[in-house]
Amino acid sequence: MKIQQTKGELSEHLRNQVDFLRRSAEAFDKGYKTEALRMAVAIRILLHDTDYSKSLLGQLDKKDVLFYDTAHELDPENLVPHTGLVQIALGGKHTGYVAGLDDIPPNRLNRKVPFGSWWNKIVINDKQRNPFTRKEIILYVANQDGGAHIDPSLDEKYVKLSRFNSLGWRKVVRGVDTPFERPDYASIRQITHEVLKTLRDEFPEYFQ
Repeated sequence: MKIQQTKGELSEHLRNQVDFLRRSAEAFDKGYKTEALRMAVAIRILLHDTDYSKSLLGQLDKKDVLFYDTAHELDPENLVPHTGLVQIALGGKHTGYVAGLDDIPPNRLNRKVPFGSWWNKIVINDKQRNPFTRKEIILYVANQDGGAHIDPSLDEKYVKLSRFNSLGWRKVVRGVDTPFERPDYASIRQITHEVLKTLRDEFPEYFQ
């Protein structure tokens, strides 16, 4: 027999996940980029529903809140690869993808949308026109690539994105031409920022 967790117990789990996200975000910003793995797992716990498990926010009846959407829109006519959640920083060895956090155009700073639109929005489109949603990025990292599980094989489009620079951006440092580092980790950092802003509006007591 299973005993259902109380609302108070679920709320304490939510407080823990918020703490995990905040700590991992702080560590990521200090240079520990693999904290993206932990952030992906926490976001999966908070938001992802399946036929066999229910997200924590779903159990708390909070999946109907509006989520901050900081991503710029995909232009289907634009042939340049789309990186909707991250910016490109220029500066020698530091050139690469960065999460802008709140350093974004004002029209995107406080935009909020329903969860389904946010979760399933295309936020990356590579040179081969392979699209990636927030949901896909989180689940690839959490379910397949080291967050909570490591699959022996990975989806081809994700491998190309994370390992083989399918976005195509490159940098030259001291005369050496190299591809940008993977964009999914910086994208997860920005997704974490959106989730934390959303939760701060709904549960301000967890951010005191």
